[in-house]
Amino acid sequence: MNDQRLQRVAARHLGLFTRAEATRCGFTGYQIRRRIRSGEWLVVQGKVLAHHGRQLTPTVLAAAAQLAVPGSVVAGPSAALWYDLPVSGGVRWLWTGPNGRSALRGVRLLRDPLRADDVRRADGIPITGPGRTVFDCLRILPDDAAMRLMDRAVQRGWTTFGELVWRMHDHAGRRGAPRLVRLIRDASGGAHSAAERRAAALLRAARITGWAANAEIRDSTGLIGYGDLVFATERVVVELDGWAFHSDPHSFQRDRTRQNRLVAAGWMVLRFTWTDLHDRPDAVIATIRAALRRAGRS
Repeated sequence: MNDQRLQRVAARHLGLFTRAEATRCGFTGYQIRRRIRSGEWLVVQGKVLAHHGRQLTPTVLAAAAQLAVPGSVVAGPSAALWYDLPVSGGVRWLWTGPNGRSALRGVRLLRDPLRADDVRRADGIPITGPGRTVFDCLRILPDDAAMRLMDRAVQRGWTTFGELVWRMHDHAGRRGAPRLVRLIRDASGGAHSAAERRAAALLRAARITGWAANAEIRDSTGLIGYGDLVFATERVVVELDGWAFHSDPHSFQRDRTRQNRLVAAGWMVLRFTWTDLHDRPDAVIATIRAALRRAGRS
């Protein structure tokens, strides 16, 4: 047996190795069982093992699931772990193709068609690329988590609205497609976007009044635009930066021009993202209250 060789094998994929790899390194079935019984080796997932002391992080557990299902690819929320996307790693997700099977506890499967260019390797493990990973997560996650992920993913350039739309058409009729249509509509919609609904709910819960949604704002030269949440008396406007704002250069420039006109006309502009509304609602409300006080509200 060659323990150093096995250590090198394990180092290629996050300290994990299979029973078959241990056998190829010269360990007999008896030696493998003895090391497991003594605690020298840990059973991580099925026939996937690790040396004692290996920390079983969500990433390691996802990699172990992939090694336990030959031909699979780490996908969805599990692949998101490699991209530092805001997704829980409690369940291991694998792509296996239409005929894939797995009886492993805590492992869920995706069987949709997967393009070859949507697969890459990380830590020696095949995982879906960022665009496909985001797409799969949006079909799987609860609404709040999906909206937060879309915000982060588009900001970081992992995907774009255009990519999500063509992937959605490519997967028409498959798992989660109608839900993704609704998420994209909510994210990019105007007066009734999910971000505006959440912001309005926060204002109502905080008993902040005197605002109007999608209110017209003008200056001496005419219409500036429609503010998302407008406090006309105090001349404070709350703008909710959606995903089109992050990803479309034309929209980005148009928004900056519009904001300059607002400031020149005496308006105070506050900007919040979906992540602000979801993760930092108290800070959002505190900022709005401070702006209203500064504008003269008692």
